[in-house]
Amino acid sequence: MAEQVRNPLRREQDAFRFLLICVGAAAVVILVALLVGSLAGVLAAMVFLAIGAWRTWGMFQTWRRLGSDPNRD
Repeated sequence: MAEQVRNPLRREQDAFRFLLICVGAAAVVILVALLVGSLAGVLAAMVFLAIGAWRTWGMFQTWRRLGSDPNRD
């Protein structure tokens, strides 16, 4: 069976999971900025943005390879 990639905005459960991940990442960035300093907060934000970009790139590459079938989910 081919690798399945979920569209995080297709179903309400996946969209809510995506929202919680974003809120959690923002909370970590704010906490790091308050505890360590604003530069550390910016670095933490850059790390989370890089991870998000990497995951998004992988998702698009999988969709390009397998196609985007709306009935697959």
